[in-house]
Amino acid sequence: MIKDIPTSEEFDSAAKAQFDFAWDIVISFLLTLEEAKGYSEVDEDDEKAFWETARQRILTSLIIAQQGVELAIKGKLVAISPYLLISGNHSDWPKDNDGTGISFSEFRAIDAQDLVKVHDTVHEEKLDSGFSVLFERLRKLRNKAMHTVDKELNVSAEDVVLILLDVHEYLYANENWVATRRDFLNNSAATHVFFDTDHVEGLVAKEFLTVFNFLKPAETTRFFKIDRKQRLYLCPECKYESEKYDSIEPKYAVLRPNESDSEYLFCFVCDSLHPVERKDCSQDECPGNVISVEYDVCCTCGKNHG
Repeated sequence: MIKDIPTSEEFDSAAKAQFDFAWDIVISFLLTLEEAKGYSEVDEDDEKAFWETARQRILTSLIIAQQGVELAIKGKLVAISPYLLISGNHSDWPKDNDGTGISFSEFRAIDAQDLVKVHDTVHEEKLDSGFSVLFERLRKLRNKAMHTVDKELNVSAEDVVLILLDVHEYLYANENWVATRRDFLNNSAATHVFFDTDHVEGLVAKEFLTVFNFLKPAETTRFFKIDRKQRLYLCPECKYESEKYDSIEPKYAVLRPNESDSEYLFCFVCDSLHPVERKDCSQDECPGNVISVEYDVCCTCGKNHG
């Protein structure tokens, strides 16, 4: 008898935990450097030394991200049958010597290089060809990072962030990565001893402002549904929440619909619409005319309107 058979939900949960762990590593370096630049000028040599020191941990985050991808695909296979994950000849299977059953984890699992092929064999909807290319590239990078100390293997924190956004979009197209990240922060180990999550919304806003600022326009459209050709406004809610953590200017909200009399701002971090009034800002030097109804601030300059 085979026991301890995993479920698809368990694989999904483990996969997302790996994605969050990898994200946590790389975003911490990006925020640290940004914070340092906010205090004083960081010259090119110091920044280069910073990233060289972080290099091994960033490679580790890449390895973790790849593990997450493998777990996510395994979850899709288990949704059909968990036995699709078992590899090897029957003669090589572990034996139930004491009659209590054999744990599923004792069986040899199929190789990572075969996961996409097996998935596309048993699922009516095949994995996107773009994902297959990305998966193979990521698998090879992971193998190099795991089995060599090649100094030419250079993966940046931005590269890992983009990979995580990419694979999450492919594997969980109907889910919002910002919401997933927020859930992990709200349920982190620290919350069970400090019982405080007031900072989470501000931290999420800061993380995704940092990411938003280095992504290309096509990437912000794909991952966050924000057209960079539109005028960007401060999200009043993210601004309010960030002041509890670290004051920032979360200028990534857009009018929706994009019309001169539109009365709503869309924020991808909040994943919601915020009502606005279309009237001139009370600040003489500000040309803005988008005023938050909820927070009574100008979404152009960020000053209180009243």
